[in-house]
Amino acid sequence: MTARVARDPSPVRSGLVHGSLGVLTLASVLGLAGGIVHLVGDADAASPSFRVALFETGPDTAPDLNRRLPSDLTAQAGVFASVDAGEPGAEAAQPDLGVEYRDSAAVLQRASAAAPPAPTNAGIRINGQTVMPGQAFSDVLERQLAAPPVEAPQPVVKAISEPATKTDGALAKYARAFDNPDGKPTVSIIVGGLGINYTRTKVAIEELPPEVTLSFAPTASNLSSLVRQARAAGHEVLIELPMEAYDYGRARPHANVLRTDLDAAANARRLNAMLSRTSGYAGVMNFQGGKFATNVTAVTPVFDTLSDRGLAFFEDGSLGRSVFELTASQQDLTFGRANAWIDARPEADEIEKQLMILEAEALENGHALGTGMSFPVTLDLLNAWFDRLDSKGIALAPASYYAKQNSSSGQTNSGALDPQG
Repeated sequence: MTARVARDPSPVRSGLVHGSLGVLTLASVLGLAGGIVHLVGDADAASPSFRVALFETGPDTAPDLNRRLPSDLTAQAGVFASVDAGEPGAEAAQPDLGVEYRDSAAVLQRASAAAPPAPTNAGIRINGQTVMPGQAFSDVLERQLAAPPVEAPQPVVKAISEPATKTDGALAKYARAFDNPDGKPTVSIIVGGLGINYTRTKVAIEELPPEVTLSFAPTASNLSSLVRQARAAGHEVLIELPMEAYDYGRARPHANVLRTDLDAAANARRLNAMLSRTSGYAGVMNFQGGKFATNVTAVTPVFDTLSDRGLAFFEDGSLGRSVFELTASQQDLTFGRANAWIDARPEADEIEKQLMILEAEALENGHALGTGMSFPVTLDLLNAWFDRLDSKGIALAPASYYAKQNSSSGQTNSGALDPQG
């Protein structure tokens, strides 16, 4: 005969059983209460609610909201409700949706076969965009983003108006004077991308030697003031022209970027908008432009305008191939192409290597040009390098001097390559 041993009930099991019974009981009570309220409750005693009608209801006034239908109101009879502006209280009947009605005298008039055509300016403005009847705001916004930017008319700066002769142009007026009586080999440096970072721009203006040419980015803010400060410190100044790159559109392009798919008149408007931002600069330099630089049809009228204004053009050394030099020669445009982009990789060892290349180029050919950015490491290494140039028999010259030498049909200073340089 077996004997059973009495055991205490499990606390976990008891907790689960009692918890489940409690939940079922609560659910039953709430369900029963909800059913009673649903059956015998008063709907008018519920929370307050508001109904806003944007259109009059009815079989003849229901709006057609199909956004893909044409927006010509004469072809859509019975689409919108009419509001007679002459009736008392008509103005108050107009809904206030936080948007600006373009024509408040006749709002969304009902189109019919016998009704006159709707005014061409009917519509509303939402976030600065005009939305016509039958359109959706998203469609209008997509078309606006896809359309090319519209160039606003820009004032013409008198200081760089087209000169009568090349000797009266901007290069002759604003290039830094430089004399090389000993015929030393020269190196020229352009520090570009200025005007975006204020601190780096001020350091470049105040700490670099005045023979260094400074170039300001297309998006530089307070450009006229910065150009005046740079010129007061003795620097000659360039501005950068945005040009179409091969990856155009990946990043938000500048509004006045010069493009290969635009005609000469459109590019001329964009060019004038950039040239009219300020005065006091001796020339311009490309900003990007890998694709634009290969299209001689697009480049020629731009270079023709620059030549007429007596400006110099500099290629920053980042382009693998371009027609800039050949086109500049044909348009009698003073041109300079950088031999090295010294901080394409902003690392000290790489910058030092590029500076050595510039030294060798200057000693072999008589002159060399390098471009760089205002990275702190670049500015520090440049200042240390400038202190060593004189001991190597090399002079630091402004970029305009290099361009004049480069464009002088072979009449350049030359120097022998010093093996110990």
